[in-house]
Amino acid sequence: MKNVKIWIGVVVLLVAVVSLIWYLQQNKSDENKDAVSQATPYQKESRFSTIQSDREIFIHCSNSMRLAMEEIAGEFQRRNKIAVVFNYGGGSELFPQVILAKRGDLFLCHDPYESKIKEKDLLVDSITIGHLKPVILVPKGNPKGIKGLSDLGQPNLRVASVDPRYATAGKMVHAVLDKESWGKAVKDNIVLETRGHSDAANALLTGHVDAAVVWSFLGAMYADRLDVVDCNVEFPQKIRVTLCRLKSAANPDDAVEMMKFTESDYAKNIWTKYGYRASKQD
Repeated sequence: MKNVKIWIGVVVLLVAVVSLIWYLQQNKSDENKDAVSQATPYQKESRFSTIQSDREIFIHCSNSMRLAMEEIAGEFQRRNKIAVVFNYGGGSELFPQVILAKRGDLFLCHDPYESKIKEKDLLVDSITIGHLKPVILVPKGNPKGIKGLSDLGQPNLRVASVDPRYATAGKMVHAVLDKESWGKAVKDNIVLETRGHSDAANALLTGHVDAAVVWSFLGAMYADRLDVVDCNVEFPQKIRVTLCRLKSAANPDDAVEMMKFTESDYAKNIWTKYGYRASKQD
């Protein structure tokens, strides 16, 4: 009987511990969700609209290139009278859609998805239109004096980053943190990991964090509100932004025209403005 009471006590204690852990995780998750939801009003708005035309191209467009590509597509529509229809999402979301649906003329993505499309024998050709790299966004004036990724480990700093389960930039940053002696301190300061880069930047804009590690294009997008600090580390790869022409293209000739236009002087100025190219001559 005594042993039974002991076992019952142990079970009750375990249940209490598990419940406490669950509560703390949920509470932290709710705080993260609140940070993201309260940041939403700072999201840049799209002004793109598809024209009416008997000619149409369908583009799978990664969220990381959305605003720049919409600006380019708007001018393309005006000049060529060819309608552009977009399907948006993260690269990890769009890639399986391209494979399974086998629909679409073009896929605008960043590494590693061009290679993955080629491996699936769905690629006709591609062009490189720019590059991305992780950077650190900080409030104007850089009040915490951050000079690189290692500085994100300083005491009492709140950091937002993108979730390595979904984002290439998150994988790149965590790969560096895992091998550096100061990496654990930085990881301990990450209070918010988001699926999208804009959510991490918006958490910074609303004061929920002190710094955000995101793709470089957001530095150009929010140049009026935030400063950009280089990570000052060597990342193992350079991330290309590529426009892929797909074998599923219903309008291959019009898709080629769009590819050419994305390399025009007009488009190069847009890519440069949004931070995908260092200059028009790149």
